Amino acid sequence: MGYNTKNYTEQGGEKTVIGGTLEIKEGASVTGLPSAPNQAASTATNVAGLKDDLNALLLKLKDTGLMKPDTWNVSVANVTTALSEDMTANQDKVESITIEDNVITVTVPVDGLIAYESSTPAQGTHKWVAILITTGLPAITAVKYNGSQLTSADADEAAAVGGQAGDVVMWLKCDEIVNQPKSFTLWSSGYPEAAFTVVIAEPETEE
Repeated sequence: MGYNTKNYTEQGGEKTVIGGTLEIKEGASVTGLPSAPNQAASTATNVAGLKDDLNALLLKLKDTGLMKPDTWNVSVANVTTALSEDMTANQDKVESITIEDNVITVTVPVDGLIAYESSTPAQGTHKWVAILITTGLPAITAVKYNGSQLTSADADEAAAVGGQAGDVVMWLKCDEIVNQPKSFTLWSSGYPEAAFTVVIAEPETEE
């Protein structure tokens, strides 16, 4: 008569699987478990202050892994304000911008785009298209993009092209991304690090 072992250690000892019950006997101890950073006793004198202190505690629990993190609710859109004639021409050629399973698809005819110089000369001359990424958070200064903290300057840049609070503007080098998709990550306290990919799709031609 055979049976399946519920509790076992895989070869090499790097992983132990508990499929049954793990019983800690009296007097035993477990070390190495994560612990949340200390939360000082609240000194709030009103409900709003208590709410802020509670939310700070919840973020610490989520970041430590002691509580399930929040789920990102990211959406994407075309910018509503162009900063130059060349930018206007390129943005007008964008047929759609969608996101599914963290893959952002920008449908645009790359051959028909204008190559123009970035306002940041080091970025070079490319077939630029700008898109807005709505993070779902009230402010992007709470967000890290590829590990770097976004700032009020990034918020101002998004606002300049029609973005709202919580929006990030991403400038796409379409002439490069059409051949090599662009990848990036977002992270914020209380949320897991999420990886995204941007791809360029050519519009379907009518036969």
